[in-house]
Amino acid sequence: MADFKRRIIPAILIAAAAASLGLVGYEAVSVALARSETPEIFARYEAATDNGAKLPAGLSSERIETLIKVQDPSFWTHGGVDWSAPLTTTTVTQSVVKRLYFENFQKGFAKIRQTLIAQFAVGPLTSKNAQLAAFIDVNGWEPAAQKWFGKRLAALNDDEFLALVATNNSPKDHAPGTPANAERVRRIEKYLAGLCERRGFSDVWLENCAD
Repeated sequence: MADFKRRIIPAILIAAAAASLGLVGYEAVSVALARSETPEIFARYEAATDNGAKLPAGLSSERIETLIKVQDPSFWTHGGVDWSAPLTTTTVTQSVVKRLYFENFQKGFAKIRQTLIAQFAVGPLTSKNAQLAAFIDVNGWEPAAQKWFGKRLAALNDDEFLALVATNNSPKDHAPGTPANAERVRRIEKYLAGLCERRGFSDVWLENCAD
């Protein structure tokens, strides 16, 4: 038994190391491919924002800041990923990667790949305003404004805009007009007014603002 253990343990360790190296190599290739594809994928968003010189169409600077404060507070300073919670929450950049680089995103290894592409491809190779333009586009904010309010995104009033932000890109569960949406709007308003603080980036639902 002792001889068996001496033989099997090194074999297991070698197999684990080989698997780890294989995974690292696979993810490295994925990032390299993403970097080569990124300029083409983001070409229309860079054009729409004059290579990052302009804000995305339809949103004022004040509304952009509201969106960022709720969705991704460190957006202007991170490189694509908020490393305080890289695999449990989603930045604006990671959200864009999920929609533009995956045909059928599944949790697990795809989340690791999403994080790496956000940090090492989209983050360094695209402008922040282009990322915002992509975020608004891939999450369907313009058609959502039309669906829920019968208006263009740019024509929403402040209450309607907050209701759209409060869907957290999941209108199935938090559609404008539902109690869940109204509760999240209430929390967002308290948060923006400085009456409560979020518990770090992972506090998507602003639990400190519940009362």
